[in-house]
Amino acid sequence: MKRALVLVLAAGCGYTMARGGGSPLRVSPFRNSTAQVEAGGLFASALREEVEARGRLSESEGPTLQGELLAVRSGPSATNAAGALAFRVDADVLLRVVEPQGAVSYEDRGTFSEDYLVGVDVLGTEANRRAALRRLAKAASRDLIERYEIARRMR
Repeated sequence: MKRALVLVLAAGCGYTMARGGGSPLRVSPFRNSTAQVEAGGLFASALREEVEARGRLSESEGPTLQGELLAVRSGPSATNAAGALAFRVDADVLLRVVEPQGAVSYEDRGTFSEDYLVGVDVLGTEANRRAALRRLAKAASRDLIERYEIARRMR
């Protein structure tokens, strides 16, 4: 009886049970068109984690998500008289969904950004940039998958 009451109250509050709706997806390694060797791996890993978190990751069936990291740029985003206080890293990402027959059923391209602070030295700044790149990969993966799922529902 208590469980039924909790479910009714939770449904009234807008909460729903988590579900792994949708068809299974495979994730291929990212093609990295940048000079930053580790960046493609970060983006592929983040995309794979996002698909897995949605309960849709498959190793053998369904369409394949193919990502490409087109560009990664870093530059100052806030300065004062002494120099840069904060920086921004931008990434241009392309996502394709390739059906098992080889046809591309969906394609999306986005530019994503993440800010990071200057470190106490060059090594600290580089560590902050790499952490920002990891955050950027996760946010971009989440956004690209959400856009794909919305487009798929609209068909």
